Amino acid sequence: MASPSTNLIACALVTDAPKMRPNPHDLGRVFNEVPELYDRVRPGYPDELFADLVAVTGTDDRSSVLEVGCGTGQATRSLAALGCSVTAIEPGADMAALARQRIASFRNVEVETSTFEEWDDRGRRFDALVAASSWHWVDPSIGWQRAHDVLHPGGWMALLGHVVVRRPGEPEVYAETADLHEQFCPGNPGWGHPPLEDDVRTTDEGWGLVDDPGGRALTPNPGHGLCGLSQRSWCVLESVFEGDR
Repeated sequence: MASPSTNLIACALVTDAPKMRPNPHDLGRVFNEVPELYDRVRPGYPDELFADLVAVTGTDDRSSVLEVGCGTGQATRSLAALGCSVTAIEPGADMAALARQRIASFRNVEVETSTFEEWDDRGRRFDALVAASSWHWVDPSIGWQRAHDVLHPGGWMALLGHVVVRRPGEPEVYAETADLHEQFCPGNPGWGHPPLEDDVRTTDEGWGLVDDPGGRALTPNPGHGLCGLSQRSWCVLESVFEGDR
């Protein structure tokens, strides 16, 4: 059964003023107050996703990767296992501390505590930028240009995310909590009606939208989900979140 647990954690801290629309960045800070719980319930990413990342971008042990918003290291561990040099940034101090514990066995990873917008890059440039379920926390008026600036010419940006799916006959958990989601995190009317798993798995048109710097909506293409932009190559990859796990 698909579980809305992560979203309800964010809702819990704003129930004293339910009619006020929270700042999305304030909601993001909630996770830092419960890093162990976040680490336990946050879904990870399949190995096949990172195999695709390697196939598309050519990432290898000579590559440098910047991960934006690493959380407690769900994607960081998989990136580190590729052998590349990984610099992971995370704004939550407690989240970052737990991420360091989780990836302590890897010598090719450094976790820095900062928002992407305020991060001191110290002149460093990277072959790829990866954001796993985190790019929506970044201020778009700063983030897109900053991503361009910290990448080497010809570099890649990979936005990884989960598609919540449902299966026939499952309880409509998301439909039953859609009113709460709209109250505390408005602007996502499709929340209560996630797509069927078979529709996501069988589509040949990609799934989901990503807003590009020009304000247009980019739809991932078939295969690896490549989106071409004029100044740089951008890679948008998605994985399916099987909600009953």
